[in-house]
Amino acid sequence: MKLALIMSDEVGLRTQFLNWKNNFPKDLGIEPHFIMISFRKPNGWIEQLPGLPEFVKTRIRAAIEIREGLREGPFDATFIAVHSVLSLVPGYSSKHPCFTTLDVTPKQLHSFGGYYGKYPSKVAAIELFKHRSRKNNYNSYRGLFPWSNWAANSLIEDYGVSVNKITVVPPGVDTNTWKPSEIRTFGKISNLLFVGGDFERKGGVLLLDWAKRTKLENWRLDIVTRQEIKTNDPRIKIHNNLQSNDPVLADLYRNASIFVLPTLADCYSIAGIEALASGLPVILSLTGGTGDVVQDGRTGYLLTTPSFEELEKKLQNLTSDSNLRLSMATAARADALERYDVVKNIHKIVSIMFQSI
Repeated sequence: MKLALIMSDEVGLRTQFLNWKNNFPKDLGIEPHFIMISFRKPNGWIEQLPGLPEFVKTRIRAAIEIREGLREGPFDATFIAVHSVLSLVPGYSSKHPCFTTLDVTPKQLHSFGGYYGKYPSKVAAIELFKHRSRKNNYNSYRGLFPWSNWAANSLIEDYGVSVNKITVVPPGVDTNTWKPSEIRTFGKISNLLFVGGDFERKGGVLLLDWAKRTKLENWRLDIVTRQEIKTNDPRIKIHNNLQSNDPVLADLYRNASIFVLPTLADCYSIAGIEALASGLPVILSLTGGTGDVVQDGRTGYLLTTPSFEELEKKLQNLTSDSNLRLSMATAARADALERYDVVKNIHKIVSIMFQSI
């Protein structure tokens, strides 16, 4: 059996691509062919075309890369991790079994407003046309694998997708890479870890405000982000330019004792999953599909209204009670092995795909 996998190197989606490519099970008897969409290449000829809007250039780039990849077929099935690109190969899904995965629908993305910079068209007729096109695309898939129940509900309620086509399967992580340190101890000093490329949207400003105002002591904070952040607090260390699945990043997880991400808007949280797999209690805001990630009170805490007061309370609970941290850490690792192991989740998705063709 030959499977095409259309994936992307965009932030977030690149992590999924690497996890699948590096961990695709050999015992499935399937030959995977990864088609990587870059959307943009530095100094590429498409990017040099004058007078074309940027979004047109990215669509041209993606369409060319997809078509070049599909020439390596024929394929028994096609798995599309960037569901929006199906429109770039018109008619393909009517002739080939296609499947997709997604963390958010366009309607849900629009509901976040300025956090993602994505808005519905100001012209009602244009937005209606786009909605119908998206609805047709979603319904053309043989199966859909939303990451969360939140995204699944939107597919059903907003886009009329049959519940029989939908199976919620969260993105997996390599649980051999993301794992607790064998010598980890939960001492008096709590090592807090924040991982968020978009510092403001991920709640980094709120976390720095907490660091300035908190009365809690005996803590250190590692912040991993793309943005350059300045701080005079010796307890805080900023890490820039760390890539997906970076060994240095994995070490930060292993050396941490609490993962904290008071995000203001998120569709899901792969960083939160990596933290669970690393055996960390996870503090995560309840937004989008993140409610599926943390079992509140068992593997960490969900912040319902991210604020200094709520963050202070949850961190007080964890930093003052090493037994609670240990209990949550143990439960977090067990939950990750059960729900977020990438090999297990690939098996599940591929099994459902080939049962339906």
